[in-house]
Amino acid sequence: MDVKKCVSMIKKKAKTDDVFELVDYFNIQTIDIDLGSSTLGMYKYIKRNKFIFLNTSLDYQQRKFVLAHELGHAILHSNLNCFFLEKKTLHLKNKFEIEANKFAVELLVSDVALKDLEEYTIEQASIILNIPVELLKYKFK
Repeated sequence: MDVKKCVSMIKKKAKTDDVFELVDYFNIQTIDIDLGSSTLGMYKYIKRNKFIFLNTSLDYQQRKFVLAHELGHAILHSNLNCFFLEKKTLHLKNKFEIEANKFAVELLVSDVALKDLEEYTIEQASIILNIPVELLKYKFK
């Protein structure tokens, strides 16, 4: 699946690239809940309804990224139930987690934003965009 094309089509169809608006557009319910210290979020498909659970401990930037990641699951893997684990997701080789990470990065980091940061290293761009380097690298693959 071409994740970049998928994200582009979604943005065009919904006429927004705001992750919070996209969740509403796709009628996905978000629920804030204490998920403990290792789980940031999860996507659940229950009786033809889509839910994204977000850990109450997330700050705004984390919430935005985890929501984008889980939206990726909701769009790309709609009938699966997926967990976003803080320590493991960046390093997993699982196809679904990699696709959800790519989706989140494509949604949150526009090509224009990257072009504006051409003079910076990927580490510097990562700090400016508030996206982990490991995930920002997906924009270059």
